[in-house]
Amino acid sequence: MIWGGLGMFVCEYIVAIIGVCKPDDRTATKAQISFICIYIFFFASTWGPAAWVVIGELFPLTIRSRAVGLSTASNWLWNCIIAVITPYMVDTDKGNLKSKVFFIWGSCCFFCLLYAIILIPETKGLTLEQVDRMLEETTPFTSGKWKPHSTFVADMGKAVHSDSDEKLSKTQSESV
Repeated sequence: MIWGGLGMFVCEYIVAIIGVCKPDDRTATKAQISFICIYIFFFASTWGPAAWVVIGELFPLTIRSRAVGLSTASNWLWNCIIAVITPYMVDTDKGNLKSKVFFIWGSCCFFCLLYAIILIPETKGLTLEQVDRMLEETTPFTSGKWKPHSTFVADMGKAVHSDSDEKLSKTQSESV
């Protein structure tokens, strides 16, 4: 996800720089279109679907359904705001930013990247219950180093112990 955000940021700035340096060049316009397509690839393969995974995993079980609903509503609201204001930002008789608008979007990508690095915890390989416990014990920035204390099966009391498991655990505890 970090590489996707970085790729999106770089593509946005390249489009903006090309547009400022060569505003009416046909070859430059083709390069801009190419970098916009690369941006779409990065977004569609990382940030686009990852947002839905993150909101489905991060909230505590007790409020998850309401929080996902509010997150979805927020997503739609911001999409609507961006769709409404962008024409005013680029229109020649309004904001007249033209390609410079990509500096704004690229800066937004950069701040979203910082937000993700600092405030979105690493949940790879964890159950929802383990994510809840991790968030109680550590911060999002240091969550990548957190290891679960037990498995979901053991927490539910369904673990089956055999004689070899007991011998293994005794051997491990004696060697420590």
